[in-house]
Amino acid sequence: MTSISTTTTSNNNNKALLTKYPKANASVINNDYLKSSTDQKNFIQKTSIQPFKRHKISHTDSINKMITTTNIDMDIQMTQENNNKHLAEEFFFQLHPFSDLILIVEGQEFYVDKSVLSSVSKVFQLYFQEENINSIEIVDVSSNDMIELLQFLYPQFQCTITYQNVTGLLILARRFEINFILTACRAFILLYISKFNYVHTDSNGINLIEQENGLRITISSILDILCIWYREFYYMNDQLACENLLKKLSQCNIINFNSSKIFNDLEEQLKYKIFQIRAKYLETSRTSTISDAN
Repeated sequence: MTSISTTTTSNNNNKALLTKYPKANASVINNDYLKSSTDQKNFIQKTSIQPFKRHKISHTDSINKMITTTNIDMDIQMTQENNNKHLAEEFFFQLHPFSDLILIVEGQEFYVDKSVLSSVSKVFQLYFQEENINSIEIVDVSSNDMIELLQFLYPQFQCTITYQNVTGLLILARRFEINFILTACRAFILLYISKFNYVHTDSNGINLIEQENGLRITISSILDILCIWYREFYYMNDQLACENLLKKLSQCNIINFNSSKIFNDLEEQLKYKIFQIRAKYLETSRTSTISDAN
């Protein structure tokens, strides 16, 4: 899924630079998204995470408990998020019992446990077997994103997946091969996209989406997110998730696509598949319109 190449410095801190990591099935993503190469893959960040309990996931019920819906009072949610972040900073920004590794992200040091990271991440597990280190610098991730991710790996923090954080979680969980978070993100996304409908135009001719709670948002405001989700699932070879996302993307018009930086930065093969399914959607719509007229 990913590819890791490291650079080890020769100073006393035995610091390594974690930039990429190896695996046969991966893709390249830079800070803005994708650019591929054959056997080396870069990954981006984009995080923001919320509560879903970190314990092992083996049943659908466990996953469902991790998913929050949009009817949560936003003020309460924001307060909880701020409290969670404050507690996490107090824990990770200073040495604590059993911490034996420092993660350096944007100059910020995070005190973590190798045993915790290696127990949930195949990438870290392989990395710790090959390298005897006590600090790692991780690039292409913000410190806020990292602290959000770490909360999901330590059982003392209450975490929930929400629309605001699921994209970052998905990206980082794929990057570090954290399967239980990937599973929960997938469940959340499939549920989310199943509960919104397109309202093609308002009185001003703007394309809209109506969400489950009745709130209408512009297609352009969510198109980038849909493209990111599609890209991530495409490189995970998740056919079902890709099909569901393509159904939503097929209803977006060419103007929305042209104005989306994320879409324009996708690999050509991904853009081709989106336009291919859109062409089928337009053909079906046209056939339906002709039948109705007759």
